[in-house]
Amino acid sequence: MAIPDVVSFWLLLIFGIPSIICYIFNLYYFLMDRTLRKGLHNHVIILIHFFGLLYMVTDFIWYMYYYRNHSTLISSPIFCLIWVWIDYTLPPSITILMAWASVERHILIFHQHLTATPLKCFVFHYFPLILFGIYPSIFYSIMFFVIPCEVSYDYSLNTCGLFQCSYIQPTLAMWDSIVGLITPGFVIVIFSLLLIGRVWYNKYRMGQQFRWRNYSKMLFQLLSLSALYFILFFPCIILYTAYTAGLSRDVGADFFLVALFFSYFVTLFIPFVSMAVLPELRSKMRNIIPLDRRQRNAIAPIIIAGTRRANR
Repeated sequence: MAIPDVVSFWLLLIFGIPSIICYIFNLYYFLMDRTLRKGLHNHVIILIHFFGLLYMVTDFIWYMYYYRNHSTLISSPIFCLIWVWIDYTLPPSITILMAWASVERHILIFHQHLTATPLKCFVFHYFPLILFGIYPSIFYSIMFFVIPCEVSYDYSLNTCGLFQCSYIQPTLAMWDSIVGLITPGFVIVIFSLLLIGRVWYNKYRMGQQFRWRNYSKMLFQLLSLSALYFILFFPCIILYTAYTAGLSRDVGADFFLVALFFSYFVTLFIPFVSMAVLPELRSKMRNIIPLDRRQRNAIAPIIIAGTRRANR
């Protein structure tokens, strides 16, 4: 089941370039549009897009080079340390923020009083964003820059083989597995399913009093992104959880490697899903693309009319 490196390279290249463009487009309008920028439910999405774009223009491109050339982009210890730190920091940052988004939607829909005052808004909205945004960078800085690691640099391996440093301290490795991967993965799925149940229950219990239209956009935004994790990330997490619990790593090893590879496509597809579910972004994209079409359609009749007059 192993995916050849050349196939991995072309898959990343084909989807990666449009993804980077879409990230830039989404971030630009999220930040420039006042309505999008001020929406509390968009703040975590903006942060996820920021980390996603940073991942795409660094770690993603470095992996593409590795799959193409079977060596690191720059054969130096400093680059290797930066690569392994970014590789371990950015995907968990996005996943943890996505897990928080799954929890925060419950607050924004059913417990709006928790963000009614500036103090409450800081405690229940901005502080978690700051905490979950910087936690991975601090944790993995300690793991790779503070704790001694005697692993030799091997420029023929991804991250120069420094990924082995994450296993040096068993306690730290277990904490990393539970907090950085397993817990966020289950939180995303469980709280997204709970949100569906709570919305439908309140709609059934309250009838017209439940303002569905006020929350539908917020709900679809979260559930669409959660579906990415459920399809591409959760299978990997299920098996990884079993390994952490003591299952032999020989069981399903090939499947795990394939699932692990496709789990990185979550970050790749995030901007496409965001654009698909947010009408504001879709309308702005339509305002850009049809412009060229209208111009071509306007030019064509002029050319045809001019040709007819010349023939006469």
